[in-house]
Amino acid sequence: MNPPRLITTQDDLVAIARVLAAEKYLAIDTETDSFFAYTPRVCLIQLSCSQNDFLLDAVTLRDLSPLAPLFSHPAVEKILHASENDIIGLKRDFHLSVRPLFDTAVACRLLGRKELALSRILVEEFGVKSDKKLQRCNWAKRPLSDEQLSYAQQDTHFLIELRHRLHRRLLERDLWGAAQERFRRLEELRLKPEKVPQPNSYLRLPGAETLSPGSLQVLKALFAYRERLARKTNRAPFRIMTNEVLVRLARELPQDLSSLLRVRGLPRWFGGRSAQELLRLLKGKGG
Repeated sequence: MNPPRLITTQDDLVAIARVLAAEKYLAIDTETDSFFAYTPRVCLIQLSCSQNDFLLDAVTLRDLSPLAPLFSHPAVEKILHASENDIIGLKRDFHLSVRPLFDTAVACRLLGRKELALSRILVEEFGVKSDKKLQRCNWAKRPLSDEQLSYAQQDTHFLIELRHRLHRRLLERDLWGAAQERFRRLEELRLKPEKVPQPNSYLRLPGAETLSPGSLQVLKALFAYRERLARKTNRAPFRIMTNEVLVRLARELPQDLSSLLRVRGLPRWFGGRSAQELLRLLKGKGG
């Protein structure tokens, strides 16, 4: 497997989009910062064709419109694995539609495979192991490491050959028509409404059921506070405070700064104004 080519300039993007339009099959994957951000975005787009692997730096490249004709070209089949999040992310962030589609996870499910993780399938089909620790790295951070580039490349490098193997098996078992119908449904996926926390979401936190009525009201205020702060700073809520810490604060109800700062798991950056705001919530005076 040759090293992938990292695309960071508009001229290179236009050039490879033109070249890839002559391919019959194009494997696609995306990496997002969803493990770090409140509002995730696509940070990297992986493309593989018969001979080459490309990694498109979607943080640096602001205009991905040159990909639009390629991604909807009827003569170029797009191959993705568990494509729903990729399709939605590409539509949401770049207004790109992906069609015609072959989803290898859908094909595997139709063929009766129980384990659908791509890492597991690559091991079973090609004897290739991936480094799972990179699944949740921060793909928005630059520069990307050589490890990240290699990991990202692997997600599309084998997809075309996997598609051919699965296609043969679908035909053998008379499942090709059913697969095509499912692929078409995925092509028509619409963007989901923006995530809005439900008023009683705090009640589903592990341990909430053990709290007193008064502590539950505090937990409700803490949950709303975390949501506001996560949205304001565009950070994943658990990176503001974990669910465990929210419940622990509501149970222990520290009433002064020294007690608050001793609560196990409270992030170190909570101090000054943030600490005072937390104390007001814990005393039932905020939220």
